[in-house]
Amino acid sequence: MLFMKNSDKLKIYNDVRSQWVLYLFMLPAVAATLVFSYRPMYGVIMAFQKYDIIKGIVGSEFVGLKNFISFFSDTRFYAALYNTIALGSLGLLCFPIPIVFAILINEYKYEGAKRIVQSVTYLPHFISWVIISGLLYRLLDQDSGAINAFLNVFGIESIAFFREPVYFWWIYILAVIWKDTGLNSILYLSAMTAINPETYEAAIVDGANRIQRIWNITLPGIMPTVVMLMILRISAFFSGNFEALFAMRNPMISIRSDSVEVFTYYRGVVGGEYGYAAAIGFSQSIMAIVLLFISNKGLKKITGYSLF
Repeated sequence: MLFMKNSDKLKIYNDVRSQWVLYLFMLPAVAATLVFSYRPMYGVIMAFQKYDIIKGIVGSEFVGLKNFISFFSDTRFYAALYNTIALGSLGLLCFPIPIVFAILINEYKYEGAKRIVQSVTYLPHFISWVIISGLLYRLLDQDSGAINAFLNVFGIESIAFFREPVYFWWIYILAVIWKDTGLNSILYLSAMTAINPETYEAAIVDGANRIQRIWNITLPGIMPTVVMLMILRISAFFSGNFEALFAMRNPMISIRSDSVEVFTYYRGVVGGEYGYAAAIGFSQSIMAIVLLFISNKGLKKITGYSLF
């Protein structure tokens, strides 16, 4: 504001004055962001302290980079990092699924059936991961689960899905696809509504088939949305999905279910090593920022679209 021209300042002032009611609607969101996102940021100091919950941030001992050295030399951290990278990679491989699903819905003729499919696939988003994990445990139980009962009909022995670590990654990623595909597809369907229908009509007149229309009109039309969500997904690569992983884990599969966030929870909250946990969280934030800029620049070169 200090380096703006007087004409620009006057324009902003007049805009706020004429639409002050609309700006009032922004206040709750701004207040929530300041209180819950910016105010806690001073807590990053804990990453450089041997934090004592009694002494607080002001009175705790400053230890420099000791917490960072500790988790970088911890073999259990690298096991959690390996799981995080594996699950993040599987998530990126599944990124196109909602796009394909949205295109299929968009190409479907019958509006009534289309709305039903959208509603049914969107509903899982509102189900808690605690409930989903309970359902999965019941369905995949080795002794009484419906899936194993079905396999037994064909003479296949029961599989210990939640007792053998080898199955966990696939159970997790399939659950994420089932839960989030409906929500993500709605974002792409919303982007498709902005495409001018006359473009499709002109393509039909020119003899373009359905695949050609999807490839040359639909996909370029939703590309800004695809790029935006892709950048956000990449930047959250090392964050994982704590709610899902924590709800679905058990000691027998922890070797495959414990991501960096789950590891941080047990060391920080359960173990009381708050400075250690803060150091990991701070490192995750730095990696998220780095990935954000790298993915933004890379996708801008490839597609021509970016967040900034």
